[in-house]
Amino acid sequence: MKQFFRFFLLLIFFINFSYSLCFAMENEPGASIRLRQEIWDNVVDLGTTPTAQPDRNFFRLRIQLWDNIKFNENFGSYIRITTEPRYYTGPYRLILDNETNKKRFDQDEVLIDNLYFDVKKPFDLPVNLRIGRQDFLGKDIYGEGFVIVDGTPGDGSRTYYFNAIKATVSIADGHSVDIAYVSDPKTDIYLPIIHPSYYDKSSGGVYIHHKRRLTGSNEQGFWIYGRHRITAKFNIEPYYIYKKEEAYDVIKESYVNTFGIRAVFKMDSFSLRGEIATQDGKYKHGQDRSGIGGYSFAEYLIKNCPVTPALEVGYIYLSGDKRGTSNKDEGFNPVFSRAPQWNELLIYTLIPETANKGGPVPGYWTNLKALITNLKVKPLKDMTIKLSYQHLWADKKSNITSGTYQNMFTNDGKNRGDLYAFIANYNFTKAFDGMLQVEYFDPGDFYKNARRATFIRWQLQYKM
Repeated sequence: MKQFFRFFLLLIFFINFSYSLCFAMENEPGASIRLRQEIWDNVVDLGTTPTAQPDRNFFRLRIQLWDNIKFNENFGSYIRITTEPRYYTGPYRLILDNETNKKRFDQDEVLIDNLYFDVKKPFDLPVNLRIGRQDFLGKDIYGEGFVIVDGTPGDGSRTYYFNAIKATVSIADGHSVDIAYVSDPKTDIYLPIIHPSYYDKSSGGVYIHHKRRLTGSNEQGFWIYGRHRITAKFNIEPYYIYKKEEAYDVIKESYVNTFGIRAVFKMDSFSLRGEIATQDGKYKHGQDRSGIGGYSFAEYLIKNCPVTPALEVGYIYLSGDKRGTSNKDEGFNPVFSRAPQWNELLIYTLIPETANKGGPVPGYWTNLKALITNLKVKPLKDMTIKLSYQHLWADKKSNITSGTYQNMFTNDGKNRGDLYAFIANYNFTKAFDGMLQVEYFDPGDFYKNARRATFIRWQLQYKM
């Protein structure tokens, strides 16, 4: 399968450039530049192991170049090249060369982060095909990204791609089914990259043998995902996902089956949405695994108010692993959704308790219950503000008695704490926008000797 993907991706790359050079065709080139600064105060370890996890203050500059090529009504292709160097100004340094070399500047790779070929209705069949490296975001997102959203969580928001073959089958008006196969290796093995000369240790680091870590281990999977408009106000999205995770470092080889359904109901100013997923599977050496997760949110929009406020209340449940059941792991597996969901700060704080399941990669959402209240307002035409209060619990008590982060957990309480978030977005022009995000976390008795944590991010982005 590795050779199959490599052949197709390189073939698409060749077609893009050879055809665009030889023939006049419709194409839409573009570019974007995004500058971010992030400040982490007690994030990851909540200040319990400051020598292992010093605070971070760094800048990220993501540059993207792309071209959307249309050969005709039924054939098209898309290519995008990306890089995101970082510069660390705070006490944290990028650790390289088997921990003997620490750097402020991470020059990053230059990589092809999207490269796919579209075939629409071949032989007049009601099927659209997309073959190659692709994102499942925007109009292609699955629900709210609860189980499928990011194929490369190890590099943050630099890329989101999946190496995938996807077929969208149209059944009737308002009814379709996606069938997809994906392959997400821990480092890029399918396309050439221009990479730095850094050498990181073979596990546990940002780079693995000169390549950026993309996932915890090599991952493969497929899914069948339905989208059905039952009425003008009611949609449902049933799905099945199979995922295999290979063994790597402390991660054990396993597979997991996920059956789920999402539903959305909208009526005038009121909307109700929810999703539930159940899981079963097995680790290679005999330990069973299961899990259940879901959420529900109700939102009410006040249309006649000048700032058009929208109040949203929701509840989240992700099962945790029970103590005393050594032959079974009941913790929810986030499948392909290790990305910020309801907040950004917590995805890093989950690393110390989930590294043995998903490696040193953030966003392993599991063992969580949350009550969330959001208020969204639009004080200006081009500005939106979101205020969020989140009370967080653990489904099960922790059971961490050894390792670097053993002093971070009480192994007794279930109250994770309270999280407050502020997010403001402003469009200066159609092509230029900015964002400010501040999150504050006050930990509860789930943690021991924990300090309050703060996550701050601002960004400016220009697209052309």
